[in-house]
Amino acid sequence: MSYSILLQTLTLEEFYGLFLKLLVSFFCGFVIGIERTRVSAQYGARDHIFFSMIATSLIILYETFLPSQEGFVLIVITLSGMIIFLLIGSIYRLFKENDPGYTTTLSMLLAIIVGILCFYNEYLAIVISVFFLIILSTKKQFNKIRSLQDIEWRGTIEFIAIIVLLYILIPDNLELLSIQIKPIITIFIIILAIKYFSYFILKSSLEKNLYYISFLGGFAHSEATTTELAQVGASSSSIWLVIQTMLVRMIIVLLITPSLLYYALYPILITVIIGLSGSFLILRKKETRLDFEKIKNPLSIKSALIFAGTYFIAVIITILLKFVDLNIVLYFIIVFCIGFLSGGASSLFVATSYVEGLINEGNALIMLSIGLSAAILNKLFYSTRSLKKEKNKHIYALHLIFYISITISILVSATVLTIYFFNLAIF
Repeated sequence: MSYSILLQTLTLEEFYGLFLKLLVSFFCGFVIGIERTRVSAQYGARDHIFFSMIATSLIILYETFLPSQEGFVLIVITLSGMIIFLLIGSIYRLFKENDPGYTTTLSMLLAIIVGILCFYNEYLAIVISVFFLIILSTKKQFNKIRSLQDIEWRGTIEFIAIIVLLYILIPDNLELLSIQIKPIITIFIIILAIKYFSYFILKSSLEKNLYYISFLGGFAHSEATTTELAQVGASSSSIWLVIQTMLVRMIIVLLITPSLLYYALYPILITVIIGLSGSFLILRKKETRLDFEKIKNPLSIKSALIFAGTYFIAVIITILLKFVDLNIVLYFIIVFCIGFLSGGASSLFVATSYVEGLINEGNALIMLSIGLSAAILNKLFYSTRSLKKEKNKHIYALHLIFYISITISILVSATVLTIYFFNLAIF
């Protein structure tokens, strides 16, 4: 190979541009590491700056001077060595000091990731660094609040680091058998961000209003919230509210196919508006108290992997169905089964199937209502199984069946009307 490309000259403008990226990398490393210096951690600001600038320099070398396979291998080897160094340090401290210092190790990994990001998007790198500093700086203050002691800060930081790295490394045009992967990952990140924001507010709030708790809990984790509400014997109408929040999340999933979302908005919004209004009238003055033991941090690695796994199943099924010719009735059965597992996964299955041309708009709307109906019925299973012993299960189930019947009836009716008014084909 000729390495003459290494000798290419830079214009003054390009030089200042790269120099600015290194300065931003220096700043981000300092911001991430300054809090670690304050608490006298193993690695301080200087180490974070060093790792961040090395990562930025490697990307500059690859993108500007050595855009080849050899350059990529050099980056992989160097970054792998840096990560191995950090892991060895954690293992050593675990056995030597009985404290592996995971937070500091994670902050060093984040310094590497932010250093990489500095080349591609300096503003995002700065935002992430400052956000990380705020999290670490307020961690002890948050832990003084009893209701926030269980927030998994380490899991949150781990997940943010992984997501940022994935989002950077995955190309915009990456396809899996013609299915665009980047939009799905973007939707996945948006939903997790909403879930985490709801989770954080829910865990930090002392609010007892049942409408408030059910609303936020539904966004954070609908199944877990359903279980906890049933365990404390909360009104069955609170489960009705949780169902509405689940339907709202489906709108976000359908963003990957705007043409289908245009039609799906009508049945979903009509159902949600009626459900939110009805549950508000019932729950506005009711109070309860949850321990939130079932509602876990959605940004922890375990929770995120489970969530991602259901979405991955939906994509894989779509890919497999491209190679077989099935009757539309079988699609209805498949989406019902997926919906009983996860409403989001069923909606993603419908969206990807529609994008791939496996189904038309009319059938997509029908499948969407079937999958969401299955997800709604799933709430009946979760709630009755976990219902407080003192509650009359038969009466509770009858009330919940009534609310579920209203929701499904509105959803199906609005879907049929949408297909009729827009004259959408179903055959």
